[in-house]
Amino acid sequence: MNALFITLMITWTDVFESIGSFFQWTFKGMEKLGHGPNVFISIFVIGMLVYWTAKIVKYKKEAARNSTTE
Repeated sequence: MNALFITLMITWTDVFESIGSFFQWTFKGMEKLGHGPNVFISIFVIGMLVYWTAKIVKYKKEAARNSTTE
């Protein structure tokens, strides 16, 4: 029973080495993608800011037209 417990025991070193290996594998793929994800995220964020700004302008015009609080 004691030998079975020792073989099933996972140490913190095993956990951190596994996490490190996963990140190394992930970043190899990120190198191949280049700046593609950065460009996509930037375009998405700018698009959402434009959308939100258009909504704010629309609601301000509606509030001014109805004489309600902005």
